[in-house]
Amino acid sequence: MGWPARVTHVLVDGVRYPDALRRLYARDDLAEIEPLYLLTRFKEVAEQGPILVMPRGRHFVDEILAEDEGERTRAMSLLSSSATTESLGEHLLGFAEIEVNGASRLLRFADPLVLRHWLASYGERVPAKVMGPIDSWHVPHWAPAWDKQEALTWRTFDASEQETPDGGWASHSPDDFAKPQRDALDAVARWQFKERLSAYFSHYIGDAWSQVSTEVRGTWLDARLDEALAWGAQTERQLAIWMELSLRWGEDFMTAPGGLYARWMECDATRGGLPRQQQLYELDAWCRSAEVAPVDGNSTTRTSYDV
Repeated sequence: MGWPARVTHVLVDGVRYPDALRRLYARDDLAEIEPLYLLTRFKEVAEQGPILVMPRGRHFVDEILAEDEGERTRAMSLLSSSATTESLGEHLLGFAEIEVNGASRLLRFADPLVLRHWLASYGERVPAKVMGPIDSWHVPHWAPAWDKQEALTWRTFDASEQETPDGGWASHSPDDFAKPQRDALDAVARWQFKERLSAYFSHYIGDAWSQVSTEVRGTWLDARLDEALAWGAQTERQLAIWMELSLRWGEDFMTAPGGLYARWMECDATRGGLPRQQQLYELDAWCRSAEVAPVDGNSTTRTSYDV
């Protein structure tokens, strides 16, 4: 897809663009800079929140577009709108807090990774009440860390032609976050966890990770995560343990006759009475001890799971 031609505003995610306000105010090509959290109860983290910028001319936008993949393309999205910065900011703030499973949570809608999943969850066109005064929203798409690295692309999201019932766009109810939108947020969390796992594997057990071809790593990670969850893993630490055991001892380490789990159980059959999460911790500790000999060189020196 080509580069967006008309851009009126840039939305910056302060978390992905550290020291954002100092860096933005140091420029002389930005007409308006509005930290959206500044006049809300989240004002103490205004610099880490969404920041709406109105460029003066094309220089800032062209700098972003010229950056194939870097800090700015992972922190900024581009908007086309005839609305004022104030009106646009008020509309966007309607999404600052959402209700998911009865609990209120912040939506980091300025983060391009969250944004691309969220907007895509609506289908080909985004509902008019979500887009509001935004004509087009241009969001960067980059390849995940575990996948084949390809050039960054930009996806443009347009509003559906259907009008909102009241003819306006100020309504942001929890209904806007139906199951497809909640699934999109779950997909973001899984993406981020998979990226941390991939970085951990590359750094600490690169030889074993290299045996999983780049083309299937995403599928492999998803399959192992689904298996771990089905088995009873509940926390990220438990999931990480399962993933590394799968990588080191084989995908069937838990089910194969004569596999890692079966060998562990042979040492003490009462271990089967432990809660499954505790079994996973003790199995992990056992396989790193002198009680079990490495199979095919699958030894481990890992001491933590800070992925």
